Amino acid sequence: MTLIQMRYFYEVCQWQNITKAAEHLHVSQPTISVAMQTLEAETGLNLFHREGRKILITNEGSKLLGKVKHILDQIDQLDDEIQDMAHNRNHIRMAMPLQLGTQFLPKILGDFRGAHPEIRLDIIESGGISALNMVEEEKLDIAFTNYEAGFSQKLNYEKLFACECCLVTRPENPLASKKSITLEDVLEEPLVLLDSSFFVYRMVHDMYAKENHKPQVVHYSPYLHTIKNLVRAGIGSTFLTRQAVLQRDDLVVIPMEEPFYINSGIVTKKGRQVYDDERLLIKYLKKITKPSH
Repeated sequence: MTLIQMRYFYEVCQWQNITKAAEHLHVSQPTISVAMQTLEAETGLNLFHREGRKILITNEGSKLLGKVKHILDQIDQLDDEIQDMAHNRNHIRMAMPLQLGTQFLPKILGDFRGAHPEIRLDIIESGGISALNMVEEEKLDIAFTNYEAGFSQKLNYEKLFACECCLVTRPENPLASKKSITLEDVLEEPLVLLDSSFFVYRMVHDMYAKENHKPQVVHYSPYLHTIKNLVRAGIGSTFLTRQAVLQRDDLVVIPMEEPFYINSGIVTKKGRQVYDDERLLIKYLKKITKPSH
């Protein structure tokens, strides 16, 4: 049984009509008729009942159809995978943490998609650690994320800028009047933090550990909006990058007297080909993150 016979057989079963199947396949009606007769002769199966122009599938035909459909689905999937492996895939799977997405996601979904409607862009909002794990496992093509260069030797890191991590609190907090703070100022401050899928989690714990202290964490969450809501409600303060806090959030951003920064940029898997569509996106990301003079 050839692939062409399978496709002809499948279409005849779908339409239950030789003429309509031929029209859909853009071949002549006799071509379909001969192919079905040959298929029945070769298999020794009675595949159809014919009632005038209408064709009804037999029990044997129905069983064969199930197997043929499975094979055709696998072939279609293979075609999609081959297309993905082609030089210009027109499909990018990218991770972006919530803290960067606040500033850059509207531009990417607006300007870049508008300029390149032919590129399918799937963006996963996740923490930086989760993002790098997915790139390393090739579940994603690229990450535009916060990172630590020593996270994995299997990844390429291209720094675009550094994000300053600051204390974020509500205006009513006594700390809100300070122009800067020290670690001593926040040793007893209750905190609500992004969870362990984010690099800021590591950095905050490391900062406290260097001074032999532990942060007073009330709650962890993977959701940036949850953290901001808890801060506004007075449950605690948090540490976020400056880019994560917008003016409309009605929150106060206070830098540390000894600032600490986290790298932000593009991360890809070593040894993996970077396709043309990905190069276009990387070029755009460099453009929108380039410091203005």
